Amino acid sequence: MHFPARSLLVIGTILLAVLTVAIWKTAHDAHERHVQAARAYAGPYATGGAWTASAGRVKALVKQMTLEEKVNLTVGADGYSCTGNTGSVPRFNISSICYQDGPSGVRAALNVTQFASQITIAATWNVDLAAQHAAAMGQEFHDKGVNVMFAPISGGPLGRSALNGRASEGFGSDEFLHGAMAYHAVKGSQSSGVVATLKHWIGYEQEKDRGQRLLIPDLQSPVNSIVDDKTLHHLYMWPFAEAVRAGAGAVMCSYNQLNGTHSCENEYSLNTLLKGELNFQGSVVSDYGASWSLEDSIKHGLDVLLPGEGGKVLGVNLYPNDFGTHGDKVLAAVKANKLPESRIDDMVIRLLTPLFEYERDLTSTPRPAFNKPGIGGPSPDPVNVQRDHYQVVRQAGVESLTLLKNVNTAGRGLPLSTDNLKKLAVAGRDAIGVKSNTCLATGECITSGTVTDMFGSGYTFPPYIVDPLSAIQARLKGKSTTITNAPSARRFGLAARNAAGADVALVFVSVTLREGQDRENFALDDDGEDLIRAVAGANDNTIVVVHSPAAINMEAWIDNANVTAVLYAYYPGQESGNGLVSVLFGDASPSGKLPFVIGKQYTDWPASTFAHSQLTLHPQTNFTERTLIDWKWFDTKQIEPRFPFGFGLSYTSFKYGDASIAPTFAADTTSTQPTKEPFKQSPSDVISEGKSIYDVLFTVSIPLTNSGTRPGAEVAQLYLSYPGGTPDVPAHVLRGFQKLSLMPGETQTAQFPIRRKDLSVWDVLTQQWTILDGTYTFFVAPHSNSWASASAVTLTV
Repeated sequence: MHFPARSLLVIGTILLAVLTVAIWKTAHDAHERHVQAARAYAGPYATGGAWTASAGRVKALVKQMTLEEKVNLTVGADGYSCTGNTGSVPRFNISSICYQDGPSGVRAALNVTQFASQITIAATWNVDLAAQHAAAMGQEFHDKGVNVMFAPISGGPLGRSALNGRASEGFGSDEFLHGAMAYHAVKGSQSSGVVATLKHWIGYEQEKDRGQRLLIPDLQSPVNSIVDDKTLHHLYMWPFAEAVRAGAGAVMCSYNQLNGTHSCENEYSLNTLLKGELNFQGSVVSDYGASWSLEDSIKHGLDVLLPGEGGKVLGVNLYPNDFGTHGDKVLAAVKANKLPESRIDDMVIRLLTPLFEYERDLTSTPRPAFNKPGIGGPSPDPVNVQRDHYQVVRQAGVESLTLLKNVNTAGRGLPLSTDNLKKLAVAGRDAIGVKSNTCLATGECITSGTVTDMFGSGYTFPPYIVDPLSAIQARLKGKSTTITNAPSARRFGLAARNAAGADVALVFVSVTLREGQDRENFALDDDGEDLIRAVAGANDNTIVVVHSPAAINMEAWIDNANVTAVLYAYYPGQESGNGLVSVLFGDASPSGKLPFVIGKQYTDWPASTFAHSQLTLHPQTNFTERTLIDWKWFDTKQIEPRFPFGFGLSYTSFKYGDASIAPTFAADTTSTQPTKEPFKQSPSDVISEGKSIYDVLFTVSIPLTNSGTRPGAEVAQLYLSYPGGTPDVPAHVLRGFQKLSLMPGETQTAQFPIRRKDLSVWDVLTQQWTILDGTYTFFVAPHSNSWASASAVTLTV
C-alpha cells in the first residue's frame, strides 16, 4: 500500500508523540514510585548522635556497599552457630554479626558463668555492683565471640503483674529503680566491647497469649496491650530512656501489640517515641517471631529481622512470616521501589555504628561454636571465659539477701552462731544440689535441686552450683554439729522428725519460673507452705529461705511464732550457697531491699494486671490501673502490704537525721547519647537553667548513722509526692536511692540529685514534660511504707 509523504509525516508525528508520552509516563511513574518509596519511610534517619567518629566511618563504608551486601547485614542468616546471625560482607572483612541470649550469662555454652538474675541485682540497690556484674558478663559474651548480647531487660517486663513468668529477668517493679539499674548495666556491659540490647520494647507485661501465631498462624494475634499516653511515658518508657541515654546499641521489639499494632511494625512507638523522643541511634531487632510483616516492619522502624531460615519442626516453619527468603524479598521490595534504598542504608548504619563504637574491630572477634537450639543443652565449647567472675556473682548474692523477719532473742533467729550449735536440721529440695553433670547439660537442674535461674531463652548453663546444703556443710566442717537433711519434695514427716530437738531448722522453699508461662497464683513449689508449717510445728527456731524472684503468699506461716527469721534469696546464680552462708552466719549483715511489694492476698493487687488466657483470635489487655502498678497501687489505695517495696532488715540499726534541700544546678554530663525528650521551660528562676531534662536542679541531703553494734549497709530511699490536686499520679514515687556502708557509730551523708525529669509530669495535651506549680514533698525513708517516720522536706515552685 502506498502512503503519501504527507501521511507518513503525520503518522511519524503521532508515533513520536505516543513514544514521547510513553517515555514521559515511564519516567513519571518511576519518579512517583521513588517518591512513594521515600514517603514510605519518613525517618528519623540515624545521625550517629554522640557516636560521631564511628558513624562517619560506617557511612563511608555503606556508600561503597552494593544493595545485596547491605541487605545481607539486616536479615537473619542460617548456617552459623549463634542464636542469631546476620549475613556477612566478606569484601569489607565484615563477618556475620553474632547475637546471643542473656540476661544471666551466655546462653547455650559451656565454660561460662551463670550470673545472678537481674531481679537479684535490683535487690542489692547498688548501682556500682550492677555495673561491675554487667561488665563481667559482657566480658564473657565478648570472649565467646558475641557481637550483640540480648541483655539487659530494661522495662519489658517492667513488673506490671506480680505473676509475670519472666519477673526474674527485670530490675524490679519500679520505673526509677529499674531505670537506674538498666543505665549502669548498659554502661558496664558495653565497656567490655559488646553491644547491649534493651528488651522488650514495649508494653510486654505477660507471657500468656504472647505467641498466638503458633496456634493459628497469621489469624490469631498476640495480646494487644492498651496503654494510655501518660502511663506509657511515666512507666514503661522511663527505664528504656535511661538505658538509651546510657548509649545502648540495640533494642529488641516485643511479641505483643501496642494499642492495636504489632510492636515490631509500630511506627508510632518505634519512630516517634524510640527513635524520635529518645533519640535512639542504634538498631531495632525483632524478637523471634515478633515480626508480622516485611515491608511494613522496615517502613515503620525495624532494622534487623531475626532469626533466620531455621527453626523448622517436622518441616514446618515456626515463624512463617520471618523465615524463608526474606533477604530476597527485601531486595525485590527495593527494586520495585516499595522501599527506598536510603532506608536500607539507615538500617546498616544503625547496626554497624554501635559495633564500631564499642567493639571497634569486627574482623578479629573469636568465633567459637554455640548450640543454636540452645535450650536442649550447651555446645562442647572448650573456650573458658569465666576468669574470676564468680566473685562478683557471690557479692551480688550477699548484697541481695533481704531479711524480712528476725526474732533475734534468746539465741533464736539470725545470725547463726557456731557456738553450741549441736544439731542443725535442713529441709526442702531447694537446699540440695543438682543430680549430676548430665542434669547440668540438659536443663533438668532447674527442677532437681536449688533454683538459681529461670528456665527459658535466657537460661545459662552453670559450670557448677554451690547449693545451700553443701555450703553449710563446708562452713561447719570440723565443728561438732550434726546436720540432717530432708531433701525430698513433700516428705514433711521426715522433715518434722529431723527438726524436733534441733537447735535450728532451716527450711528452703522456692518458686520456679519459665518463659512462656505466667504463674496462676502466689503458691510455693512442692507445697512449700505445708513444709514450713510442718517444720515450724516441731521446732521453735525455724528459719525460712525463699528462692523466688517475685511475691509469694506468706499468710499461712509468716506470723507463726516458731518462724524466727525469713530471708528472700531471689535467683542468685551459681554461687548461691556461698553468698547465703556469709549472711546466715553473720560474716555480712543483710543489706538487700525488696524490689517489689509483697501483699497478703490475691485481691490486694489490681485485677487488671493478672493475665488470663483468652479464647479469642484477638486477645487484649487493658492497662486500666495506669501508673498504679505494684507498690504504688498499694500505697495510693492504702492497702497494707505484708512487706512494702524497699523493705529489708539488718543485723545492725540505723538512725536518719534531718533532710535538707538546696539548689545545685549542674548541666547533664551523664548522657552518652542525649535524648530529645521535650520539656516545658519553666519561668521560675530556680529551675529555668539548662537545656536537658536530665540537668540536676536540686540536691536532697540527709545524715545517716549506724546506731548499732555491727558493720552494715543501708539503702536510703528518696520518695516524692507531687503538688496536691495533680491528676493521674501515684501518691508517692521513688526518685532516688543510695547505699551506704557504715561502721558502728559512723555517720555519712546520703545525697540525692533531683533532675528536671524527676519533678516533671507528662502533659498529654502539649506532649511535653512539665514541672507543676505548687509544693513538692520529699521523704527520705528506709522503705515505701514509712511516711509517718520519714524525714521530709518541701519544695515550692
